[in-house]
Formats: sequence, C-alpha cells, structure tokens
Amino acid sequence: MKNIAVLIDFTEGSITALVQAETFAKKIGATLHAVNIAPSPDKIASATSNLTQFLEKYAANSQDIKLEVGEGNLFTALPTILGRFEPSLVIVCTHGIKGMFQHLFGAHILKLVQSIPYPSIVIQENNQTDISSINKILFPLGPHPDFSIKIKQTIALALILQAEVYLYKIERPGMGYEDQLDQNFQHAKNAFTENKITTHRVIDELQIISAGYSRQTIEYAYKNQIQIISLMASVSNLDLLFGVGDKENFMVNTYGIPILCCME
Repeated sequence: MKNIAVLIDFTEGSITALVQAETFAKKIGATLHAVNIAPSPDKIASATSNLTQFLEKYAANSQDIKLEVGEGNLFTALPTILGRFEPSLVIVCTHGIKGMFQHLFGAHILKLVQSIPYPSIVIQENNQTDISSINKILFPLGPHPDFSIKIKQTIALALILQAEVYLYKIERPGMGYEDQLDQNFQHAKNAFTENKITTHRVIDELQIISAGYSRQTIEYAYKNQIQIISLMASVSNLDLLFGVGDKENFMVNTYGIPILCCME
C-alpha cells in the first residue's frame, strides 16, 4: 500500500479518522493524503486553509501529509480527486444516525463508500480500536458472485497486519443459496491458505431473528473481541430487500467496530 487517504470534514470524527490514518500509514510506510471537498470553486482557498490548520492542530506530523482539495458534489468529486493518487485504502469516520441535519459522513456513509472505487475502512466516533494493531478480521460468508473482490482486499489487509481471519456463517435454513455459500467458503479458505493467512471457520446458529444478518454478526464480533468486519460495499441482488439497511447497521454499529468496505 503506497497511498492512504483520510476524508476530513472538520468534525470531531475527522480527528479520530486522522489519528487512525496517520498511525496506520506510518506503520506500513505509506504516504497519507488528507482529502476535503469544497462545495464550489470560490471555496477552495478557504477549504485549503482550513485543512492546513486542521492538520497543524491535530496531526502528529502535518508536514508529512499531502493536502488534496477538490470541489463539487461530494459523491461525484471524490472519485476524481482520489484518482489523482489512487489510494490503496480510504479511511473515514461516520457520525452515525443523528437526525436530518448532519454532515454527509453520517447516515449517508453507505452511499459515500459506494461512490469510492477503492476499499475503505469506516470507523465510528466511539471507536476504541487501533486499526494499525488489528489481529482478528471477521469475514462473513455471503452468496455474492463478486465474492473474489472481498477475498482479495481482505487478504491485502490481513497480510499487512499479520491478522487471522474468521470465516463466519450464520445458519439460516431455507434461504436457498447454501451451495453458493459453500463454494464461496472453499474459495476464501483456499485463497487465505495460499497466502499463509491463518483462518478459523465459525458456524453460528441463528439466534437473532431479523431481516438481515448484521445484528447477530456484530454481536459475535463484539463478544469475541474481533476488531474489524469485512464487507462488500455494494448490495447483492440476493439482498435487495434488506441489504442497504443491513450494511448501514454495520457501519454505524454502537460498539465502534471498524468496517472494511471492499469495493472495485
């Protein structure tokens, strides 16, 4: 990983994201880019000044961080500005669901990470995990046909952090895609083994009745001290009824468990 991006909107959550990103970038020897999007061209100068001051106040070594300021709509401008340096990972802090009047890094977090053509780590304002010290990754098994993207990007993170991966499945009888789940498990197991990553298979009996699987998965991660959960940022056609809400639940989880959002 040569370049890491951290998204800054000047809130308390951005301080958390900056500290995490700076520590992570230093550990892996990557260049850190602090990114802010101004709403219009006439606001670029003030955004640049605000970003400079923000880094001087909260970064340990602000002179080592590259400033990246773009302008326009957040969801369309971000891919353009990130494309300048093509980060291996984007780090952003979400403020969670706080009502109608909130920053875009709040309830819109799923839309945000889906607009970024790079993997990202979403952390929460109450985050207690040092992402540079993660050693356990929860990898929920799903029936998605693009599962290989999630495998590839989880491998990249696991290798850097020397983390173990927990291949997690909730038994849901009658869902109709058991064969695809088994195929994806074997695919993931083989790929992690080839990369000399330790894996653990976890089959969890259905305990929490809900439309999706986020609540039980989050509870398992919390109770077993697993520090990050790997997800596809996109919603599978098989999960259209509850996929969006489920993924949002993961990203704004109250335990402050970071979420690796895999995207390509």
